Amino acid sequence: MNDTSASISSVDYVGGMLGYLGQSVRARLRLIVLGTLIAMLVVFVVDRTRPAVYSAEATMQLGRVDGADVMPMQSTVLHMNSAPFRRRVAEAIGSAGGGDKAEERLFDNFTVRPQTSDLASLTVNGPSEQRTTEALQAILRTLNADQEKLRLPVLEELNTQMALIDANVASLMKVRETLASMDAVAPSSSTDPASLALRRVWLLDLVSRNEDRLAVATSERRALATRIGPSKTYPATLGDDVTIRQVSPRPFRYAAFAGAIALLALLLYAMMSKPRRARMR
Repeated sequence: MNDTSASISSVDYVGGMLGYLGQSVRARLRLIVLGTLIAMLVVFVVDRTRPAVYSAEATMQLGRVDGADVMPMQSTVLHMNSAPFRRRVAEAIGSAGGGDKAEERLFDNFTVRPQTSDLASLTVNGPSEQRTTEALQAILRTLNADQEKLRLPVLEELNTQMALIDANVASLMKVRETLASMDAVAPSSSTDPASLALRRVWLLDLVSRNEDRLAVATSERRALATRIGPSKTYPATLGDDVTIRQVSPRPFRYAAFAGAIALLALLLYAMMSKPRRARMR
């Protein structure tokens, strides 16, 4: 019996609320419709007058030298988010675009977030697709210029080692040519078979040792060339998956949001205020 009464009371309550809502909406239907349309129109017009803003998202691969990161990921993110780095980027973009202060402030709001140990996501805003792409390139150039100070000493050391190995290889090649010419020219002062045999064994031993040293030097040069080659030493680069989209103005979207908020506010106003008939009574 109590459950039946509770169920009937709930149904009556919901029905009463819906009826009251319908009565309130009918009493102020023109206000609700006009208020919602006006709010949507105002937001639509205001948003269309805003300047265009484009957002570019790209994946950046960190630079490496000798197979190791020039800077760790966390250090790179902190460096790129620092005020001096952002100031240099803004100056580079401003010099390329004529020194527009509004654009510099817009470009200064780029964000860098780590994805993996060697990949980071880069987001930057700009007034056009071309200027946004130029901003990405300016950020990358600034980062590589800063990291070049760290890469240069390592590359100089590797290049010095390469020069020493090249000199050693050239010396061993000359020794090979000399030994080959000594083996080709038969001695004229001695015709003793035993002396000739000993000389032959001595030359073969020298040739064998020289070839072993040349093989080791060539292998070292090949390994060093791999260390400074493009597979293990390269600057920071942007991936091919660069996406650019317009984030402002978006009048239809914001007008729909404004209309929904205005409609909700007007419905609450209609429910909280008394209908006209109730006031007349």
